[in-house]
Amino acid sequence: MANRAETFRSGRFYLPTVNLSDVTSSFGSVVPAVNNNYDVFINFNQTEELRDFINQHGFFDLNTGSNPGSYLALFCSEAVLPGSDIQSSSVDGLRQGLSQNYATFRRFPDVILTFYSQTDYFTNEAFNAWMEFISPTRINDGSFGSSTDSRITNSAGGAYRRMKYPKSYKCNMEITAFSKDTTKDFGKLNPSSRFNLKLPSSITYHIVNAFPTSIVSAPLAYGRPELIKTTITFNYEQYFTQRTSSKGAVVSESDMEGHVRNPDFVEDNTSTDNTEQVIKKNNSKNKNKKLSRKELRNLPFNDPQRIAARQNQFVREGF
Repeated sequence: MANRAETFRSGRFYLPTVNLSDVTSSFGSVVPAVNNNYDVFINFNQTEELRDFINQHGFFDLNTGSNPGSYLALFCSEAVLPGSDIQSSSVDGLRQGLSQNYATFRRFPDVILTFYSQTDYFTNEAFNAWMEFISPTRINDGSFGSSTDSRITNSAGGAYRRMKYPKSYKCNMEITAFSKDTTKDFGKLNPSSRFNLKLPSSITYHIVNAFPTSIVSAPLAYGRPELIKTTITFNYEQYFTQRTSSKGAVVSESDMEGHVRNPDFVEDNTSTDNTEQVIKKNNSKNKNKKLSRKELRNLPFNDPQRIAARQNQFVREGF
């Protein structure tokens, strides 16, 4: 009898809706996530020069040591969780009639964030300052100008730009999506000044070495008033994820002790790749022995004897 599909073997083709949220069911707490619980943080403290430059443009009336990323986190209206894709290539079999695909490298597409603009337009100025820091405008006397008027007046016909080093303008970012169960039963009705908070289920994307590449602001128009939004596109190098799972009073974290994140791990956290040892063993054993076609096929693909036999076959067949 043929094996039935997993959906029939597990009984998922008839799944009562209550099983999706009933923690006592065999499926556990698998409540679907919603998209309106999240937080975005840009760590400008990673480079003090950039942080102070943005504060000079945006928080010009506040302490330059403050982190503008904490302020911007309150105004992120839309965020996209980052993704990645694997670029691949293929090799055609000579006689099998099949093509085999294999991975070549991993690519990380840009991240797009949308922020509300404030009445003092700090969001616009903060990201414009970040872009200006990456590519600062020098006027004809070689300076940056003491004011906007001086930069406008003295830059005509004599302005130029010189890019900063990447290390000085790249920052790490965090995008965290989390569940609503941040308080225990009726915790919000607690008369005390602080709620009885607990860590919710969440996933955090730690985005490494990000910087803005595009700023697009919402158009202005007469008519019904609408909130102004600014959309920023970020380029970055890679990301890592960190997850928490909250079930009742138990909270599990992906980075807890004992949770190994090694793609090559076994129980003793050592690699089981012994290809080199196998090749050396075969080479010493078969060095002076003429192998049959069947024995050659049983050797590893990168075994020197198998490669040599394959090349000789190509010569005989006129390739």
